[in-house]
Amino acid sequence: MNASVVQLNDPNSMGGWFAPFTNRQYCAWFYWLMVIAALSLVWQVLLAVYKIVVSGGKLYTITSPVFWTMIILNAIGYFSNRLMYSMCLNSV
Repeated sequence: MNASVVQLNDPNSMGGWFAPFTNRQYCAWFYWLMVIAALSLVWQVLLAVYKIVVSGGKLYTITSPVFWTMIILNAIGYFSNRLMYSMCLNSV
């Protein structure tokens, strides 16, 4: 493979296939994933509150395992992307 194509020797390039990026613009990826996960988590919580209010305050309306799985996955997605974003900002 030609080094000029991959630019392994350029310190401003990717720096190798497994090296960290050297520019903060790549941290935006984790930021937008964090925003999407936060909005999805808020949507799921509002949906739970809506289901409880519509059913007259009965909590058993949100006992579906799929519903709780989606809330847990969105919460994990939010916190893991928030962690990755802060790690990305502090590493470059």
